[in-house]
Amino acid sequence: MNNKMTTYLIILITQLFLVTSCENETIESSSLSSKIQRKVVKIAKNRNIPSLELTITTEQDIIDFNYNHKDVELQNIYGVASVTKYLSAVLIFKLIEDEELNINDNVTDYVNLIQPIIGVENLTVKNLLNHTSGLSDYTQNPNWMESLLNNNAPETFEEKVLLVENTTNNSGTFSYSNTNYLFLQKIVETITSESYDVVFNEFYESINLSNIKIGINENGLEAFFGQTEEASPNVSAWREYYGYDGGAYADSKTLDKFLTKLYRDKSILEPSTIEQMEEWISSEPMTVPIGNNGIISEYGYGIMKLTYNEQEYIGHFGSTLKYQSMVFYNTEKDISISIVTNCSGRHFNNVFFQELIPAILDEL
Repeated sequence: MNNKMTTYLIILITQLFLVTSCENETIESSSLSSKIQRKVVKIAKNRNIPSLELTITTEQDIIDFNYNHKDVELQNIYGVASVTKYLSAVLIFKLIEDEELNINDNVTDYVNLIQPIIGVENLTVKNLLNHTSGLSDYTQNPNWMESLLNNNAPETFEEKVLLVENTTNNSGTFSYSNTNYLFLQKIVETITSESYDVVFNEFYESINLSNIKIGINENGLEAFFGQTEEASPNVSAWREYYGYDGGAYADSKTLDKFLTKLYRDKSILEPSTIEQMEEWISSEPMTVPIGNNGIISEYGYGIMKLTYNEQEYIGHFGSTLKYQSMVFYNTEKDISISIVTNCSGRHFNNVFFQELIPAILDEL
């Protein structure tokens, strides 16, 4: 975040979530869970995490609990941030399976731009799914942050695309951009003649995962932005208005059911389709270290590969200005992990990736 953005944060934030010593947690124990629960709750207390939910399923155990600070309302749904890309990619590949879309289709077959972007005529659906389009990220435009903090963030495709640079850069090489999934939602609307959120919600309802949804009423949900450990501003009123790039909400239990249906039951997509999603490319320079023993350095089509202690996990992380999440599956050990939290910012990002996730993976 640049200095201008940081200045806006300092000026506009007034409510603070402060460190205290009393917290609440709801725990359902199993043979494996006790050690993980103790470690996670200790980190949450010591590092001032407001709320989280964690669900892990192994061949022997189900670990399922939530934690919340005493000054924070208990939540039953969280923003899953860029895990939405994973969920949206599964929807896209279902359309591909049903032959309503081809991964090699040109983007311009479905998307008409009022203001042209040079190079977009050469892009395919594949380029959008694996972030090789070269489209700039609209959320990295300083005007996006300024409008967000002025409670006037862009909501529509047309408003957001105005924040995209007028030419693609380095198409064919990986460059993570929310704009790719903005374009994918527009493609879905063109194919189905329905609003992207309606299509998304109906798809997940149809596979009995109705708690995964886009377009919920956020009133009553709390979220916190922590740049330091001492105090975390309450940013519940912020509205970021994501779509397929980061706008889904869910709970950890439902995300675990999603992984079960996708990988164990194989009831959402054909195994060959999942293999196609896992055609990996290097995600450098956007590599994400996980503690001292892990890294995310490869990306497929809407899916990441995490290597930790020589074990491979496939799924996606997510982070907005309000939420952080993780949904990953270990094929070799048949382990699914889903975690959601209502906090972001420099402090919480570091805790999430360098403490919380390693503490969990070390036990698996």
